[in-house]
Amino acid sequence: MLKPEAFISGTEILLNIVGGVALLLWGTRMVRTGITRSFGTTLRQALAAGTRNRFTAFFAGVAAAGLLQSSTATALMVVSFASRRLTFVPAALALMLGADVGTTLVAQVLSFDLGWVSPALTFTGVVAFMSSKDGQRRHLGRVAIGLGLMLLAIRLIIAASEPLRQSQALDAVLAPLVNEPLLAVLVAALIAWLAHSGLAVVLLVLSLAAAGTVPLPLAFALVLGANVGGAIAPVAATLAAPASA
Repeated sequence: MLKPEAFISGTEILLNIVGGVALLLWGTRMVRTGITRSFGTTLRQALAAGTRNRFTAFFAGVAAAGLLQSSTATALMVVSFASRRLTFVPAALALMLGADVGTTLVAQVLSFDLGWVSPALTFTGVVAFMSSKDGQRRHLGRVAIGLGLMLLAIRLIIAASEPLRQSQALDAVLAPLVNEPLLAVLVAALIAWLAHSGLAVVLLVLSLAAAGTVPLPLAFALVLGANVGGAIAPVAATLAAPASA
């Protein structure tokens, strides 16, 4: 029988992890919203111009996904270009490949130990947002706040999940996923689709793996599932579109 203290401790751990995940999702959304509102038109024009050939399309995809923190958002833009025949399919595919590389680079950068950067970005963003009436400056402040919250969320998830390393209950929950990688892929894909962010799920798995909570083979399967889940939204959006889209 569980002791009340153990139950409370487990509840607090779960709440801390869930809160960290929510903060990570919100930070990702703030970055995407700030970039879209500040450079939305310019970004669309740059993407359209970049799809003239495969090489420029690839680097345009890297830049767009890096700014938007989302290859899914980039994919939806490319779909609109393809459906209106504003780009050729090879260039659009090259742009999507670049978008995947871009989100990979973002995940890699955010995986570094940047403890001092989080409060600096948050402070700078709040000052820029509250001290200016200029729309673009406020949106850039929103981006800085979002990046700071994402870094803070990763630290919170790592700290909250460390006590779970020795948890037998967690081992019992993760065991089926470790032994069934296909199930792990499907679970991660579902979470990424519900969160509308494969990057956020990748960062969550990264945090849990860094804390030793999730074994490495399972982390690989979950990351693969997160990429699959991130592709569901663009595919669903193109079901009634032309074949090129």
